[in-house]
Amino acid sequence: MIRNLLEGMMRFRVATLAASVGAIVFGIWAWIDIRKEAYSDIADTQVRLIAKFPGKAAVEVEERVTIPIERVLNAIPKVAVRRSRTINGLVVFQFVFEDGTDDYFARTRLLERVRDADIPSEVEPTLGPMSSPVGEIYRYVVESKANHTPMELRTIQDWNIMPKMLSIPGIADVVTFGGLPKQFHVVTTPDRLIRYKLTIEDVINAIQKNNLNTGGNLLLQGEQGFPIRSLGAIRTPEHIENIVVKTENGVPVFIRDLGSVEISHPIPSGVLGYTIQNDQEGLIDVDSSVQGLVAIRRWGDPNIMGERIRAKVKEINDNYLPDGVQIRNTYDRTDLVNYTLRTIGKTLVEGVVVVSLVLIFFIGSIKASMVVVATIPFAMLFAFLLMNITGIPASLLSLGAIDFGIIVDGAVVMVENVMRRYRDASPTDKKKGIVRFTVDAASEVGTEIIFSILIIILAYLPIFSFERIEGRLFKPMAFTISFAILGALIFSMTAIPVLMSYIYRNYFESQNPGPIEWHNPFYDWVERKYERLIEYLVERSKRVVVICFSIVGTLLVAGGLSLGTEFLPEMDEGGFNLRIFFPVGISLPESRKFIPKIREMIYRNEQVNVVLSQLGRNDDGTDPLPPNRLEVLVSLKDYNDWKEKITKQELLIRMRNDLEAGLPGARVSFSQPIMDNLSEAIMGTIADLAVFVSGNDLKIMRQIASEVLEIVKDMKGASEFGIEQEADSPQLTVRIDREAAARYGINVNDVQQMVEAAIGMQRIDTLYEGPSDVPPKTPARFGIVVRFSKDYRSSKRAIENIPIISPKGERIPLSELAKISLEDGPTMIFRQEGRRTVTVRTNIRGRDQGGFVAELRQRVQKK
Repeated sequence: MIRNLLEGMMRFRVATLAASVGAIVFGIWAWIDIRKEAYSDIADTQVRLIAKFPGKAAVEVEERVTIPIERVLNAIPKVAVRRSRTINGLVVFQFVFEDGTDDYFARTRLLERVRDADIPSEVEPTLGPMSSPVGEIYRYVVESKANHTPMELRTIQDWNIMPKMLSIPGIADVVTFGGLPKQFHVVTTPDRLIRYKLTIEDVINAIQKNNLNTGGNLLLQGEQGFPIRSLGAIRTPEHIENIVVKTENGVPVFIRDLGSVEISHPIPSGVLGYTIQNDQEGLIDVDSSVQGLVAIRRWGDPNIMGERIRAKVKEINDNYLPDGVQIRNTYDRTDLVNYTLRTIGKTLVEGVVVVSLVLIFFIGSIKASMVVVATIPFAMLFAFLLMNITGIPASLLSLGAIDFGIIVDGAVVMVENVMRRYRDASPTDKKKGIVRFTVDAASEVGTEIIFSILIIILAYLPIFSFERIEGRLFKPMAFTISFAILGALIFSMTAIPVLMSYIYRNYFESQNPGPIEWHNPFYDWVERKYERLIEYLVERSKRVVVICFSIVGTLLVAGGLSLGTEFLPEMDEGGFNLRIFFPVGISLPESRKFIPKIREMIYRNEQVNVVLSQLGRNDDGTDPLPPNRLEVLVSLKDYNDWKEKITKQELLIRMRNDLEAGLPGARVSFSQPIMDNLSEAIMGTIADLAVFVSGNDLKIMRQIASEVLEIVKDMKGASEFGIEQEADSPQLTVRIDREAAARYGINVNDVQQMVEAAIGMQRIDTLYEGPSDVPPKTPARFGIVVRFSKDYRSSKRAIENIPIISPKGERIPLSELAKISLEDGPTMIFRQEGRRTVTVRTNIRGRDQGGFVAELRQRVQKK
């Protein structure tokens, strides 16, 4: 069969070479078309469910939202892991599905079941974007050169930029961070309400009843029909001020009589700042701005999506933004992808050069060496073609393990044997003709080449059986190297005999051809020594076998016991993602005071290009972080531009030492953006290693977690360790005295509404702006809020003195209807598989993960 194949290839030599060239052309096309990534998506199918319960403490959200939703979603099929993270006013669920689960199936089943949850009517759970942990590929800030306020920049981002960015095909979501969302606040006081014998509920009802457009169907006039519109919706602050709340003795009481209507904003949940060096403008340092984080859909091509995003950003900058406002790029995954491709290309070129030199040295013929080297690009392009067909992206995971030595093995054997036969050919052999003679020569080693290549491919069979994360991590590598070896086999069995017959035709037909290769005296010397060594070993074969097996066994045992183990390979993303943990209970305004200093401490290193600080969380709830957590994205300059001769690891250590010295009491943790997202998707926390303590009593769980943390601290390699969920922090608790409220005839709901609306700033309605305004405006919607003035909610004493009117008209201080006190409570509650969980996390530096885990498990069991 093999001889028949070779005879067919040699009979149609031109067609064989043409087919090889065609395969090369298709391979080049495949490389251009293939999805290119820096790091492939290895996470399971995941769905996030976000539920907001504004103004409620974490414990309240857990009881009324988290647990009810957990109960109904336990019946979802194919779920492997269930997690949730609850903070004040928000809970984010993370459902990890079994391998192979369709994304749309998972999302549909969640939506079907969550409707059955017994939760408050104002809570509307929504699904997170259908992205992946590696889907965040672009970040930008909305920058102003004309002194626009953070509120104006946020409005531009929400209503000018975001809709256009979301229109890009393949975009999963655009997450906004920072800025101040615009709202219209109706600010009143208890005294004015009492003067007009009104309650906060009366004001809310009046606004809601005066903010509506309706229609009256059609008015038919002859041959025409005119739609009837009844316009009564609020369009301006003046409309709110002129709303009548009540009429007393024919005199209307307007909103303006009860207070003022102000353009304001909700309590910020996050603050964004950045520092960047610009060649034209110098150093740009902004303390409060707006960021857009663009995430692409799962399995999207980062390169294609990056081009679309950059084109849309240019279009928006040129046509849709006010004067003085522009979008500035702060992070582009394409830069990392291009760097990865350059690294792969450099490695390929270096490999080809080294293999070429080695082959020339040992084979002794430049022409024959080039035939062997030609196997490498053909094998790679053949691999790209099959990768494109099977949907395997080009990345460090898929291309990083290709071994050129393995690829050229079959080609070396084929070329060496054909050259030997050409050199030793007798006049009788030459009469057969070079085509038939080359078939004979190639047939001698054809079977051996095929079986040796198949054995190499069979060695990867265990990897092909991997599932879930380990399968997505290692299968691309196994498939890629198998594709490349298969391509090399095809080239060795088809194109190489043909090429050899053309290149050495004159030599073969010559009567006195001379040497076919360069005489290498060193190679001759090695060959003679090797022959003597083989003779010596064969004469003592039994003893040699015993000694060899003993040495190999000893090395296997020693190596197996001492060799470290890792799961996720380390990849340089060209920057850092560092987290700073301030003391528990610190407010956002207080913690943001340290941010300019932190950015300055980082940027003073000349290797830094961009520093992007994110304090707190975003408004859409995809990152449920408390106000004491700061994330800083540090982008570094190209390593070739570093003036100081220092490694990235040394720079990390210097930054950490500076930050820890300059921020007493704060904890600092370093990682990288992609690795952070992958760690959180896989383990539910951002760290190299996590230990989970589950139960119901948070106090006992934290005590156990503290004991585990003490063990971790003493272990070699532990770095940046801590407990994920902070200890309890003070909370102002209003405990309503039902008996006292009953004595005054006041309902519990009246007190709750006072706390929720007047103090807590509950959104009650919406003001719409649009093209029908005069002058026309960009379509936008802003919340309307009713609340007391700051004097009545700025302190515990002020809240205690808020008066509530009884049915008899009595003015009752809130302190007589409720016990108001500062009590400790959790700020974050992490749940896994239906149980509360406290997480001990640590990064591992200078040590393998497998050994660290084994030692930690042993120490914990002893404890």
